[in-house]
Amino acid sequence: MARRYGRALADVAAASQELEAVRDDLRAFARVLSQQRELRHLIANPSVARKDAGAAVTDIVAAMGLRPLSGRFLSLLFDAGRLGQVEAILRAYEEQVDSRLGRVRAAVAFAAPLPETEPAELQLRLSAMTGKGVYLDARTDPALLAGFVAQIGSQVYDGSLRTQLRRMHDELTR
Repeated sequence: MARRYGRALADVAAASQELEAVRDDLRAFARVLSQQRELRHLIANPSVARKDAGAAVTDIVAAMGLRPLSGRFLSLLFDAGRLGQVEAILRAYEEQVDSRLGRVRAAVAFAAPLPETEPAELQLRLSAMTGKGVYLDARTDPALLAGFVAQIGSQVYDGSLRTQLRRMHDELTR
């Protein structure tokens, strides 16, 4: 379901050349929805009149200054009872945008925070390896001990000390 909505929105946003802008709008709305418990309850509460809940969504969209396309899409989701699944739809939409723009997302875990230049260098190396534009979704994971682990789609590049130590352990126990 999320893929269908994501693909449909990507088709419309591509036609109006607003792929990235709509993505930013959906991210902002999803963030507000995840942070505002009262808003989630208002939208999901069957005792609140649909008209009132819909007006609240419209007011929030206007207050956030979202693009008309984004606002219409969020209203469509609300009318379909799918606004609570906006995060899954956003992920599907982001996949569509990345595919259309010829880029991939690399989820990278580093053992420690890196100097500012190293993520850019890694990004260039991963771009060369994949032949596509790469943007990093970086996080820190001290359990890696040293190095990093990058995942691009189903491909994993593991350069962590933790994995090297585990391999050595396995070889020594054989």
